[in-house]
Amino acid sequence: MMKPYPWYYAVNDRPVKVVQLSDGSGDILALEWTTGGFVPHREYWEYLSAHDRKDVDQLTESEFDTRVAALRAQILAKLADSPLTWERTGDGELAYRTTVEGQTMTLRVNDFLDEAMYTLLAEGQEISDFDNWPDAWVRPSIPRADPM
Repeated sequence: MMKPYPWYYAVNDRPVKVVQLSDGSGDILALEWTTGGFVPHREYWEYLSAHDRKDVDQLTESEFDTRVAALRAQILAKLADSPLTWERTGDGELAYRTTVEGQTMTLRVNDFLDEAMYTLLAEGQEISDFDNWPDAWVRPSIPRADPM
């Protein structure tokens, strides 16, 4: 009997997980190197179903989470050095958005002092928390209030 989903792997050092969908079927998600989000990459079924499973390491959830956290820290550092132009969303909590290689990146403004100032999300998935707005990022100007 196979263990229930999720299953965790590193395929050529890329974090990959097999998850159960709401209809009971499975899907395979891989970490996106540019954003840190997990997106469907069904071509990894070939690696996971291969007889020799060369370049595939099965991981525990803890090992997987540690690897993902380390990679996401590297991804955030690269993104912080990129001149990303953010726009206001009109939402006080999910306040800013931009697009990186076709994926929507959102900044959530947290309850500062109790939490980090911001959380970076890729397609709604939490990637990293941070406090200081990166110098390379372009923040939209604050709209002026209409005079009465």
